[in-house]
Amino acid sequence: MVAAIAHAQSSVQVSGIIDLGIDYAKGSQSQARLRDGDMAASRLIFKGVEDLGGGNRAAFLLENGFTADTGAEFFGNNRLFGRQAWVEIGGGWGTVRLGRQYTPSFDGLVKVDGFYVNSNVSPINLVTSREGQGAAKAIYLGRFDNMIAYRSPTLGGFSTTLAYAPGEAAGSSSGRNTGANLMYANGPLYLYYAYQAQNSGTAAAPVANPTRTTFHYVGGTYKIGPLQLGLTFEKDSSNAPGTNDARHYLASATWEVNAFNTFRGEVVKRAVDNSPLDPYALTLGWDHSLSKRTILYARAVYVNNPAGGSSSINQIPIDANSGDNGSSIGFGIRHNF
Repeated sequence: MVAAIAHAQSSVQVSGIIDLGIDYAKGSQSQARLRDGDMAASRLIFKGVEDLGGGNRAAFLLENGFTADTGAEFFGNNRLFGRQAWVEIGGGWGTVRLGRQYTPSFDGLVKVDGFYVNSNVSPINLVTSREGQGAAKAIYLGRFDNMIAYRSPTLGGFSTTLAYAPGEAAGSSSGRNTGANLMYANGPLYLYYAYQAQNSGTAAAPVANPTRTTFHYVGGTYKIGPLQLGLTFEKDSSNAPGTNDARHYLASATWEVNAFNTFRGEVVKRAVDNSPLDPYALTLGWDHSLSKRTILYARAVYVNNPAGGSSSINQIPIDANSGDNGSSIGFGIRHNF
């Protein structure tokens, strides 16, 4: 249920998600767990919009993340609204949004990923690995702090987003992030390209000579009746000395079996230049709708590591440099309110 407070031409809505499941993981060790968010991370959302007239509007979003198994804050760093916190103004000319928000590359990728870039089970989480690349490679960010973004209207099926996030470090480019995407949607076809650049350091801990990691994504989906097929290619590189480039190849399929059941599958292969550490991850999923607001689901995850590798997703326990493979299976319930 969504609670709304309405005035003349404005409204504020309160909504959210609670998602919990029972999960068993086996890698270098085995582990039974009660897990939050194997379908969608639990959250509490405050959203408001005001009609300014003339086709223009103002809006805000405050999105709190929490782990429903313990009630703790999701990010573990005392962010009250760590998922998103922004204000925007928009109209037929597009939208300007300020604050913590999803990056343009995330906006492009999430439409292809069969698990919506879920931070637990999506195989694309391999892109956050540094294995075989070096510690100077930045961890991919799906959100930027302090982000200034322009999102265009859709014209002839095309739309774009441009983003800039100043690092706010005095006299330094530490923590400065930029991004852009170009998306095309027409009937069953969706295509996108996205670029992201992240500087090392932060305003609190600036570095003298920030290094830069860049990410390039290109891909799309095509829908044939109830079946959607997706592909994405990603390449990331850093200008830090001794850092190797990496590439990720994603293939996904989503099959809407009927009004109540959906099957999902996705595989991602990782390849690193000058390194034998080339794991792959596979996730299978099934969703069963009990109502418009409640879904039962199952998720099965498998990670294959080469000798000496230790990549993992879904926090499957894999010892460093062990070469161990990992797997998990879980069953959960997601409730929207």
